[in-house]
Amino acid sequence: MMRIPRGLSLALRLAVSAALVAWILRRTPFQEAGAAFRSADLRFVLLALGLQLLDTLVSVRRWRLLIRAQGGEASFPGLVRAYFVGIFFNNLLPSTIGGDTVRVVHTARSGVGRAKALATIFVDRFLGLLALLLFAIVGALASGRLTWMMAGAAALGLAAGLLFLHRKLQWQWDVLARASGWSLLLQTSVVLGGWCLARSLHVPIPMPYFFLIVPLALIVMMLPVSINAIGVRENVWAFFFAAFGVPAALGVAVAWLSYGLVLAQALIGGAIYALGRLPRSRVVEEVAL
Repeated sequence: MMRIPRGLSLALRLAVSAALVAWILRRTPFQEAGAAFRSADLRFVLLALGLQLLDTLVSVRRWRLLIRAQGGEASFPGLVRAYFVGIFFNNLLPSTIGGDTVRVVHTARSGVGRAKALATIFVDRFLGLLALLLFAIVGALASGRLTWMMAGAAALGLAAGLLFLHRKLQWQWDVLARASGWSLLLQTSVVLGGWCLARSLHVPIPMPYFFLIVPLALIVMMLPVSINAIGVRENVWAFFFAAFGVPAALGVAVAWLSYGLVLAQALIGGAIYALGRLPRSRVVEEVAL
């Protein structure tokens, strides 16, 4: 397959981000977004921030479980620091060294080797995606926007995904079951965090519908078409809110508030990285190999 040069790929993603941001800015009445921010309920913002920190701890717990299943060992505080540094690399560095790459390097240092480290992070990501799909199915059924036949087909897809991990990558069922449990807890917290941000801006969408909105929004944002989902994030939230009769401006406001909390975590990761709590030179050297 033909590979797109990194410089061209970055330029294309920047162009897509700029085009999507320009599109949503032209269609958004900022008076409504500004009014929503001025009347924001800070209690729900703080609750969303707490849930986001819980997301990090649950993610690290799942990561450590998978590392141990491969025969490695790493301290929980060390993995927390590495996870924050990964968020920093994902969101604040204009480089090709992504957060998952940093986590692969840190996993390899736990004693599992590079190949098993890659498999560990792949399984970690894959289980998170399966949990998102399951939540989207449940949310769609609850909202009456999905037939039982389609839900059954999606459930078979989830089962096939777990079977793939068990047979092809030879992961034990008990490990997959426990890691899946952490994934479900993680995505529950993520959905509740999204609802809290919307609730802080007085969005009149009931909580159960966020079990459909948030997973679908996150799945769309995973597509590597823009820089850090900039532009995609705003448009997808505006689209889903409009589908429930909520002004697009509120969707954009929630998207910006959500990204602000992510950037706050990235700043924490940047501080950890700058203070040398992770060996910077070795991270960059090993990623470059």
